[in-house]
Amino acid sequence: MEQVLIWPAQYPMLLKGLIEQNGAYILDAIEAWPNCQQIKDEQGVTTTVLPPLFYLAWLRPLEPFEACYFQHIDDYDDKQRQYVNSVIQHIEDNETDQDELIKTLIQRLGQYSNIQVQVQDQHLSFVELLCDKQYEKTLIWLLEIGVKFSAKEIVSLWCNSSQEIHTALLTHLDTCMLDRAATAKLATDSLLDGQLTFELLCAMCDEDEVSGLLEQALLFQLTQQQVKQSAIITLVTQGAKGTARDSSGRSAIMLAVENGFVSAVETMLPHHNVNKLDESGRNLMHYAAASNSAAMIEMIFEHGDDPTLADIHGDTPYRVAMKNQALTSKQTFEQHGIIELSNEAKYQKIKTVHILYAFAAILLPLQLFLFFTDEVDEKTIATLVTTAASIAIFVFARRKRSNPLYPNSSTPWSLIGVNALAWLSIGVQVLFSVLVLIAVLSLQ
Repeated sequence: MEQVLIWPAQYPMLLKGLIEQNGAYILDAIEAWPNCQQIKDEQGVTTTVLPPLFYLAWLRPLEPFEACYFQHIDDYDDKQRQYVNSVIQHIEDNETDQDELIKTLIQRLGQYSNIQVQVQDQHLSFVELLCDKQYEKTLIWLLEIGVKFSAKEIVSLWCNSSQEIHTALLTHLDTCMLDRAATAKLATDSLLDGQLTFELLCAMCDEDEVSGLLEQALLFQLTQQQVKQSAIITLVTQGAKGTARDSSGRSAIMLAVENGFVSAVETMLPHHNVNKLDESGRNLMHYAAASNSAAMIEMIFEHGDDPTLADIHGDTPYRVAMKNQALTSKQTFEQHGIIELSNEAKYQKIKTVHILYAFAAILLPLQLFLFFTDEVDEKTIATLVTTAASIAIFVFARRKRSNPLYPNSSTPWSLIGVNALAWLSIGVQVLFSVLVLIAVLSLQ
């Protein structure tokens, strides 16, 4: 849809009256000014007429190639157009400060027309227009005379202007707000969205309310897919402690730890009990493991967080590092003497130990078979060899089980039975071997 801005035929007279300070010209131009409205024709072209104030900010119609929401079309004759162009040329030749000039022209217009009425409820924001043109002197003057701005204009002005504008805005905040509640809400939404509206909120809300908003803003930022570390550090510097929690019980500091924001976490840690868990039973060390940051893990170690705590899924921080393939985290834990096996490796260790127990148990019937069969002549040697092999296998299995990495998980009854059979087999084999030796020695 095409947007067309009409420059009324009365504009050159208004400009001439303001420059020459001729009240008659100014009044005639204002009285004859067409109604400020938008009209859409059958071709979908929307034609707009704005109050005189807006045209002064541009001074002349913009060319089609100049960036603007509207296509500018003047409605005055060649003589009037020539006058406007000569004024602009004179301004440019004398390198006049346009901000100061616009301010002066609007001040003079304000003697004959209500500025507040002109800037309010228009299709284009006059404040945003001045911001776009960086006319800060004009903006400060509007604040000083008590012109009221909408919530959107105040927040936009705050987010897109210099410290000088911030100071003026805070000084005149009570007199320049059209709707205080709407302004506070929009400033809050902007803070939650990562905008730097904290100081503006402090001027409108009490300390506890601002603190709560800061915590929510920090949590909101940390739950975004593209987390901006600069925004996190800014919020922490402003006083956010990372106490707010999401629906899963994860606090903002946990998410900051997971993202590896060491500086921000270092500032927040003194305000936290490191033993607090999320709803999955994870502590800060679990999140440090996921960060794959050695500096983060070392810092959490220094604050006494339990590095061996398992969550409700049975995962310790070391296991989290392994699942996430966080090699730096894994190496850091191992440097602290913390090492664990994967589930597959645990299964293999348990399997190996109990296979050895089974072999030790099977050697008892083999020993008895070899002793009582007629096909074996050296029965004593066979008995002693099977007993020695059984003992060696059993000792080897016990050593593997006593390894620090052997799983401490509960053992099924079937495997407990295998273990018991191994013990029984060893006992019977040793006793049988002793009896055989006694019999052999007595015969000699």
